[in-house]
Amino acid sequence: LSRCVAEIDGLAAVVRRAAGSGAHPPVLGEIKVQPGFEKALAAALGDELEASLAEKAPARWAGGRDAEAPRWPDGVRPLSDVVAAPPALAARLALVGVIEGEGASLARTLPVGARLVSLRGDLWRWDGFIRSPDAASAAAALLERRNRLDALSAERPALETAKADAARASAQARAAADAARDRARAARARPGQMQAALGQARSRLAA
Repeated sequence: LSRCVAEIDGLAAVVRRAAGSGAHPPVLGEIKVQPGFEKALAAALGDELEASLAEKAPARWAGGRDAEAPRWPDGVRPLSDVVAAPPALAARLALVGVIEGEGASLARTLPVGARLVSLRGDLWRWDGFIRSPDAASAAAALLERRNRLDALSAERPALETAKADAARASAQARAAADAARDRARAARARPGQMQAALGQARSRLAA
């Protein structure tokens, strides 16, 4: 449990620093993504995850017109299925599909504005732009840490209950052992006490 608490504290500190406390916090802090899709989301939005929802932010998400999701081919999953984000990002997310493997061939069929991303963090865009996942993404790392924090935080009550149960069982075992030792000492002392009583009785009879 102590290791779990230490990891929770460390992850929480990282997440708090990344969320920022200024007037223009990044939209990244408002997004939730299912575990395993962190790199895909980071590939889809890139540095735009650092933009804010604040009206006066120099880089901001103000909300665009509604975008109709493409008819994705088999094997492509809408990114919006695994991401919970503010409405201002709805148009972008509607035009992003996720695949598990290679998407170069599918990318040639994308409609204008659409893009594909892989679970590894590849990006294929409708206009032919491609980005590999070779470069580490700070946004993906932060999303993974936040999901890890959520998972550990969910586990913590059960760990605390298990620790309390173990402590209670240990205390009960120690109490039972102490009681057993007391009974054993009493049993060992009993023959001597009986001999002493017998000796006293004989002395009284002899008198």
